[in-house]
Amino acid sequence: MEPEALQGRRWRRVLAPVRVRVTLAATSVALVVGVVGGVLFVASLHRDLERALVASARQQVETITAQLENGSTPAQAAVTDRDDVITQILSPTGDIIGSDHPKVSTRLRASAGVSTSVRVRGLDDTYVVVAAVAPSGELVTVAHSQEQLAQARRTAETLVTVAMPLGLALVAAAVWLAVGQALRPVESMRREAAQITTAHQDRRLPVPQGGDEISHLAATLNQMLERIGSAQRAQRQFASDASHELRSPLAVIRQLAEVARRHPDQADVVTLTDEILAEEGRMEELVAALLTLARLEDRDPATGHLVDLDDVVLAEVKRARPTHGPEIDATGVGAGQVRGEEVLLGQVVRNLLSNAVRHARTRVQVSLGEVEGRVRLVVADDGPGIPVSERERVFSRFVRLDDARARDEGGAGLGLAIVERVVTGVHGSVAVDDAPGGGARFTVTLPAAG
Repeated sequence: MEPEALQGRRWRRVLAPVRVRVTLAATSVALVVGVVGGVLFVASLHRDLERALVASARQQVETITAQLENGSTPAQAAVTDRDDVITQILSPTGDIIGSDHPKVSTRLRASAGVSTSVRVRGLDDTYVVVAAVAPSGELVTVAHSQEQLAQARRTAETLVTVAMPLGLALVAAAVWLAVGQALRPVESMRREAAQITTAHQDRRLPVPQGGDEISHLAATLNQMLERIGSAQRAQRQFASDASHELRSPLAVIRQLAEVARRHPDQADVVTLTDEILAEEGRMEELVAALLTLARLEDRDPATGHLVDLDDVVLAEVKRARPTHGPEIDATGVGAGQVRGEEVLLGQVVRNLLSNAVRHARTRVQVSLGEVEGRVRLVVADDGPGIPVSERERVFSRFVRLDDARARDEGGAGLGLAIVERVVTGVHGSVAVDDAPGGGARFTVTLPAAG
């Protein structure tokens, strides 16, 4: 087991890029938002202050106009006693007839209107200029200095410039800590996953509290580990059972061969050949069943082909009718169409018929029909039947209820397991109960096509 410090370094080396990338992404987004927001804030502030200056200049123009209407002279009306304001009154001919800044000898405006960022010769500031025509015909002009506006803008830009790096640093720190906190359960899961080996398959990942995505991930991984564990246990059991079943016919064949070699004068070649072929047939049947189950584990039996199940049933009944043995009654077979794979559905019917013929005394009855959108196949025999306590177990692999009977009277215990796997694969069900005349009755229910 690697030291905790080494594990921590490896964790940081693995997770640090994720942490850094998330932090950089969040900081980059915050930077873009901050720059755009700062620019918009400064521009909005400038626009609002400029509108305020224009409104103040308009009010001053109205005041001067009112003084002119009340009989004040242009020279008197133009006096404001403010250093940041320039007033001019122009005669209808365009001459300056009143001003509070005699040094300003040029006209600020020649007509009514509004101008911004106006440079005045001899002065350092820029001005907002508003001009309006008085009722007496004079052009009253007021210019407000933009020095305070510029100062407010510089102050806002300074605040934005100082606040943005601080805000970015806070965002980066918050994201860094949050991502680290979020990834801490991942490290716990990684450490626990490193301890899960073949010898410790029962261990599971810790599920963090909170019900977030990481908790769901841990729960999903635990479910996956459970499925993998179940599959491995099933594989080990399957390999053990298969090796045991294959060992029996091989042992019989070896025994027959050794007896024939030791006593060649007593060996009957025909009898010996028949017995070896019988055991070989059982082994071939077992291997074929094992291969079928292996293929079913790797694919979905429901491939979506339309299958006339009645044709499959009648073909298998014809093949299964023994020369000597119980009678197979297929008069109850009606039409039934399902979706699936014809070869596998034929294997289902074949295995059910083989099981019924093996245990029936005199008669096997087969029926098929469609009821309420479901196709139902029934195979019943008049044999000894199956005890209620054993009816679920018969569909397990390598199960033979009567272990004491002769081997040629029973199969390897895989036929009904294949039936159950194929039927459930096409979204159907299979059940066993008592036949009306005694014996066992197997009922397969499948969805009807369409």
